[in-house]
Amino acid sequence: MRNIAYITDEKGNKKNVLLRLSDFEKMQEGIEDLEDSLALEKARKNATGFKRWREFIRDLEMAKKA
Repeated sequence: MRNIAYITDEKGNKKNVLLRLSDFEKMQEGIEDLEDSLALEKARKNATGFKRWREFIRDLEMAKKA
C-alpha cells in the first residue's frame, strides 16, 4: 500500500487512516479470500463424509427434477 495518510487528534494521536480506493479494494479482496479459506477449512474439519463428484452432480440433477 502506498500513500497512507493518518488523521490525528489535537494531541497528535492517530485516530483515522486515509488510503487510496484501489488499496482499500485490495484489502477487502484479501479479507474476503481469507474468510473463504477459513470457511473452507472449517467445512473440511466438520465434514462427516464426502461424495464423489459424479454422485454429487447426479443428486443435484435429481433434486432439480423433484
